[in-house]
Amino acid sequence: MKSNAARESFRSFIIFGLVGILNTGVDVAVFTLLTWWQLPWLVAQVFAYGCGVLNSFLMNRKFTFKQQGAIVKGLLRFLLLNVLTLGITSACLLLLHEQIGISLWISKGAATLLGVVLNFAGSRWWVFRAETRGNDEAIRHAGSGM
Repeated sequence: MKSNAARESFRSFIIFGLVGILNTGVDVAVFTLLTWWQLPWLVAQVFAYGCGVLNSFLMNRKFTFKQQGAIVKGLLRFLLLNVLTLGITSACLLLLHEQIGISLWISKGAATLLGVVLNFAGSRWWVFRAETRGNDEAIRHAGSGM
């Protein structure tokens, strides 16, 4: 039983990473296009990040965590997590690029790495966590002979 759980956790981690790479590609591609069109980097960051967020939620829900059913609670949590992460990554860009003077692309890379860590932790332990209330109740009933 433990080997199946460990195998499933490893599979989820690998798929989360692959989805994350794709999301980062979407984010960077949109950011590149928008900054190439001379949009301010903060506007480009918001739009690019939003595209990555939408892709991330849909793909992680379907492929990584294989969730079905009600979508609203997970989507709201996911949006809240990502608004928080957007604020933190934008502040990181502001600090590194505008205040310290590091190149925009190095700053964007650092902000992206920080965003990956924050999103993995929040997604794993808050947004897509398995609901245990029903499982705990089923175990209690099985143990009591009911």
